[in-house]
Amino acid sequence: MNIVRQTALSRRTLLRGAGASLSLPILEAMTPAFAKESQEEQPRRMLAICNNLGVLSKHFFPSQNSQGKDYEMTPYLQMLENHRKDFTVFSGVWHPDVDGGHPADVCFLTAAPHPGSGGFRNTISLDQYAAERIGHLTRFPSLSLGVNVKQGLRSISWTGGGTLIPCEESPSALFGQ
Repeated sequence: MNIVRQTALSRRTLLRGAGASLSLPILEAMTPAFAKESQEEQPRRMLAICNNLGVLSKHFFPSQNSQGKDYEMTPYLQMLENHRKDFTVFSGVWHPDVDGGHPADVCFLTAAPHPGSGGFRNTISLDQYAAERIGHLTRFPSLSLGVNVKQGLRSISWTGGGTLIPCEESPSALFGQ
C-alpha cells in the first residue's frame, strides 16, 4: 500500500518563509497531492439575478431579429462583451400562474403558482437544482445574496421541500467565510 502524505504548500506560506514579496507562478509543491491531472476544465457556474424593480428590457434583451450566438449586444450587455462566450441570455421566459405583483419575486426561480394566495407553497428553485448537480465542483455549492431583503423572510432560493434559504446581505460576512 502506497500512502501519500504530501500536503499542498500555499504561495503565501512560501512567500512568508522566503521573507520576500514577489510574484510566483504556481509550483508543483503548491498543488494538492490528489489534484486532477487536467486543470483546464473550469467548473460550470450559474448566476441568477432578480431585479425587483425591473430593467428596461429593450436595453437588456437582444432584439427579436438577433438570435443564437451572434445576437446584437444591447447597451446593458455591452459591459460583458469580453465574456460573451461564457454566458447565455434567456428571453421570453414566462411564468403564467405567478401573480401578486412585487411579492412574486419569491417565484422568480421556481415558477410556483399564485404566491399571493393563502395556501401558497413554493418549490425548489433553479439555483438549488443546479447546486445539487454541479455544486460539488466548486468551493461553495450555492451562495444566496440579497440587497434590502427582510432577513429570513425574502429570498429567491428555496429547498426541494419549499423552505426559504435566507439571503446574506453583508459583503463582509460573505467574504469572512
